[in-house]
Amino acid sequence: MQLGKWTRWATTALAILGAAVLQGAESGGGADAAAPSADLVPQALAAMGGVEEVVFAVRGMYGDGHYYANFGHWSLDPDRMMYAQGGAKLCKVNLRTRAVCVLVDDPQGSVRDPCVHHDGGKIVFSYRPGGTRYFHLYEIGADGAGLRQLTDGPFDDIEPAHLPDGDIVFASSRCKRFVACWYTPVATLHRLDPRGNIRCLSANIVHDNTPAVLPDGRILYTRWEYVDRAPQKFHGLWTMNPDGANQAIFFGNTQPPGEWLLAIDAKPIPGTDRIVAIFSPRHGNREHEGNVMILDAKAGPDDPAYPRQISPPIQMKGNGGGGGMDAFRDPYPLSPDCFLVAQNKSLVILDGAGRTQEVCQAEMMIHEPYVIGRRQRERAIPPRTVPSATTGRLVVADVHHGRNMEGVESGRIKRLLVLEQLPKPVNFSGVQQTISMNGTFTLKRILGTVPVEDDGSAYFEAPAVRSLYFVGLDEQGRTVKRMQSFCSVMPGETLSCVGCHERRVEPPRSAAMLQATMHAPRQIEPIAGVPDVIDYPRDVQPIWDKHCVECHSPDRPDGRVVLTGDYNDWFTQSYFGLFASSQVSDSEGYEEDGNRPAGRFGAAASPLMDKIDGRHYGVKLSEPERWTVQLWIDTGATYPGTYAALRPGTPPSSGHTRPDPGDYPVTYGSVVTSSSPDGGESIDAIVKRRCATCHNEALPMGPRLPKKQRYLNVPIHYCLNLYNLTHPAKSMILRAPLAQTAGGYGWCREKSADGSPGQPATVFANTEDRDYRAILRTIESAKTELMTIKRFDMPDFRPTRHYVREMIRYGILPAGFDRTKDPIDVYQTDQAYWRSLWYQPPGGAVQERVAGR
Repeated sequence: MQLGKWTRWATTALAILGAAVLQGAESGGGADAAAPSADLVPQALAAMGGVEEVVFAVRGMYGDGHYYANFGHWSLDPDRMMYAQGGAKLCKVNLRTRAVCVLVDDPQGSVRDPCVHHDGGKIVFSYRPGGTRYFHLYEIGADGAGLRQLTDGPFDDIEPAHLPDGDIVFASSRCKRFVACWYTPVATLHRLDPRGNIRCLSANIVHDNTPAVLPDGRILYTRWEYVDRAPQKFHGLWTMNPDGANQAIFFGNTQPPGEWLLAIDAKPIPGTDRIVAIFSPRHGNREHEGNVMILDAKAGPDDPAYPRQISPPIQMKGNGGGGGMDAFRDPYPLSPDCFLVAQNKSLVILDGAGRTQEVCQAEMMIHEPYVIGRRQRERAIPPRTVPSATTGRLVVADVHHGRNMEGVESGRIKRLLVLEQLPKPVNFSGVQQTISMNGTFTLKRILGTVPVEDDGSAYFEAPAVRSLYFVGLDEQGRTVKRMQSFCSVMPGETLSCVGCHERRVEPPRSAAMLQATMHAPRQIEPIAGVPDVIDYPRDVQPIWDKHCVECHSPDRPDGRVVLTGDYNDWFTQSYFGLFASSQVSDSEGYEEDGNRPAGRFGAAASPLMDKIDGRHYGVKLSEPERWTVQLWIDTGATYPGTYAALRPGTPPSSGHTRPDPGDYPVTYGSVVTSSSPDGGESIDAIVKRRCATCHNEALPMGPRLPKKQRYLNVPIHYCLNLYNLTHPAKSMILRAPLAQTAGGYGWCREKSADGSPGQPATVFANTEDRDYRAILRTIESAKTELMTIKRFDMPDFRPTRHYVREMIRYGILPAGFDRTKDPIDVYQTDQAYWRSLWYQPPGGAVQERVAGR
C-alpha cells in the first residue's frame, strides 16, 4: 500500500449504530453492506480460549473535538471540566449468552480504560467518582467486589496497563503542563508500583497515550511531539522499556508533506509480531475514532507499505477533529483474524475480512473492551536505569550519517549544541500568540555544547528525563543541521543512535570502535555570556541598540528598516522588521514538516548572520553577542523568555479588546482598523480616501511577513511596523507620506501609467493636516491602551490570574499569593517551575508516593 493512501484510509467509512438501552444483541448492525454477514461469535469465543466475558466502559462523548482533550479543566475556566457528562458505567458482557452485568454505576461520575490483570481476576480502570474533579486509578474484582483506589492527588491518571512485574504503566497529568497549542492539560507516561510509588517515564512536553505491553516486554504507546514542526502532524507509535529506557520510534514520525494521521490504541496481536491500531485522520478525531489497521514492523518505522486496513470503509463526520460516533475505536485483538471493537453505542466483533457483528448495545457510547481471563505474562526486561543517578549518557556513532545530510562532508561537524524543549505551565490558544513569528510554539533552554570526534562520534552525559535535541555546529560554531524531534535518557541509561535522522533499519557505517567511547563521557559545556533561555527584548535588543540603530531608527531608517525596541501592536519594531525583511529563517509553524536539509533552516539559512560578522558596513559583534544572536535563531527565534507573556484572547482581534478584563490581555489586533478615539474615521478609511490611487487600503501597506497564510497567527497581510506605540509621531504611516520639509521621509510616489512608482508625491504637507492628526490620535490612543495593559517586558507587569493559579497548584507560588499586590519575577517563577520537573533520586521532590499503597 502506498503512502498516498493514508489519508483515504482515515477519511472513508460507513454508518452509525444506534441503541437506546443496555441490552444483548443477536446480530450485527454495523457490518459493511458489501461484506457477507456471518456469525462471528463462535470464532471470537474460540479465540478467547474458554473464557466468555468482556469488560467495557459506558459513557457519553466529551465536548471538545480534539482526541486528547477529555480530562482536566479549560485553562481560562477552572470549573469547565473536559470530561464527558451524564454518568458512566463499568460493565461486562458474556459473549455466549449476551448477558450484561454492571460492575460500577455512577450517574454523576465517569469511567474509562479498563485493563484486566494477567491473572484474570482483577480489573484496573480510571474512575472519577461523581462530585469529584479528577480521574484516578481504581482496582475491582472481575466479580464486581473489592473496589479500591490506587492513586490520588490533584491530577488525572488514565489509560493504565499492567506490566509483567506487577507494576502499572499509565498516562498522567502529574507532569504539570498544558498542551503547547491548546487550552487543556497534558498526560505523559508514569509507572506505579505495588507500594504506591509513582515515577515519571517520559520527558514529552505534550501527550503520551494508550500504553500497551508487547510480548517482548516493551511498552508500545502513542507519542505526540513537535520540536519546531507542525503540531498537528506527528502522532507516531513509540516503544520504551518498562523503566522508561530505550525510547524508540515504532511507526511514523517521518511522514512526508500532506500525509499525516494519528496512530493510537495499538495492541499486540496474539501469536504474531504484528499489532492492531486505530489510524484516525490527520490530527485525530474525538474518542480516537478511525480505521482499524494491522501493522507489521519488520520493515522498520519508515516503510509505508506495511499498514493494512481491515475495517470496512465508513464515512466519518470528523476529519482530524470532532466526530467520534461513526467509525471504530479501541480495538482488542483476540487472534490474528478476530477483534473486538467499539462503535458508537455498540460492542462489535470484526474479522480480518472486514465483516462485523454487533454483540452488545448500550444507552451511551461503549468504550475500551477487554477480555476477562488469564493471559500469559510478557517478558520481563531487566532494568537499564540507575534510580540514584540524575544523568544518563548519549552515544552518537556518526553525526554526518542520516537523511537530508547531502553536502555535509565527513568531519565538518565539530560540536553538538544541546537544547531542551520547555513545557508550558498553562496555555491560551491554538496558535503561537507572541511566542514566535508564526513559528515555534515553545521556549527552549540552551544547555551548551559537546565535542564531536574526528570519526563523527560523540559521547556525553545529559540530564535525565528532559526533552533534548541537538544542532550540529562546524569549526567556527556555525549551524550545519538542526534536529526537529526530541530524545531523552533515563537515570543511569546509556542510549545510542547511528546518526542524525538516520533510517532505523540501517547499521552504523563502521563496526570499528568509536573514538568517542574510548574515553569517559564528555560533560556539556555552557556557552559563556549567553543566557540559558533567551528573551528577545532583554538579550537581543541591546545588541541592535549598540550596533545597528544608528542607521536603522525612525529618525534614520536606512533601507526602510527600523531596529529599535519601540513597541508595535504585537512585538517591537526590530523583531517584526527582521522577519518582514526576510533576515531570519525559522520554522513554518503549522506548515512545518521537519527534517529540513542541512544548511536550509535556522541560523545557517538566515541572512542576518552575514550582517554581523563585519561584512555589513563593518558591523562585527563580539563572540558572546554573535552566539546570542545565533542561538536566539536556533532556539526558534522566540520573542519572550517567559510563558507569563501569554495572555487570553485569540489574535488578531479588531481593535483593543479585553476578552478577560481581569487579565488585561496583550494588545492583539489592528490599530489600522480601530476607530479614532474621538469617533472619527479609522486609519483604514483615511488611507482609502487619501491614498487609494496607489494603496487601495491600509492593510497591505509596508513590508509584511513572507510566510504562508494557513493557520494564521501573526497577520501576514498587515505591516505592524507602520505603527509605533512607543513614539506614535515616529510611526512610518505618518512619516512615509509626510513631506521631507516637515520632518517626513518623503517616500510616497505617484503611480505611473504602467503601475510603477513615478514622481515624488506629498500626501501630508505638514503635521497640521487634519488626517495626519486623526491617524496620530488613533495611534496615541493605542499607546495609552498598551501602557495600561502592559506586556511582560514592561515595568509593573502582572501575569494573568490563570498563570498564577496554575503556579500555585504546582506548588511554585505560595497558596496565598495575591497577583495584584505581591511582587513576582516571572522569569524566576518559570525557572522554578521547570526545575521542579527535573528528575530527583528516590526520596526527592519529583518521586511521589500514594497514601495507602
